[in-house]
Amino acid sequence: MSPLFSALSSVKSATIGKVLVAVASLAALAGVAGSQLAPSMPLAMVVLYSALGAASLLAVVLIAAVGCLTFWQFILRQGGTDAQWFWFSGEPQGLEQMRQWTAPAPAEPKP
Repeated sequence: MSPLFSALSSVKSATIGKVLVAVASLAALAGVAGSQLAPSMPLAMVVLYSALGAASLLAVVLIAAVGCLTFWQFILRQGGTDAQWFWFSGEPQGLEQMRQWTAPAPAEPKP
């Protein structure tokens, strides 16, 4: 299963519907306001272009979010402490001592 579908499966369909309605409403509002910039163009075409622009922007944001989250998961799966600490040269102060303190004792070999 792709990361996009696994991410969307945990989101309620009502939330997705609300987001889509909000984006469509804002695109229509931008189209009506934008029709003043191109008065010779029909209003339907301006609204269509603004809806296509909003859909493109939404797709780019969604792809960027999935890409960032996938990269951060990769960091954590490879032993990173936190995805935000990836940008620093080492571990947070005191983390190595805390790991040694909380590490389980090695198992003794059986005879």
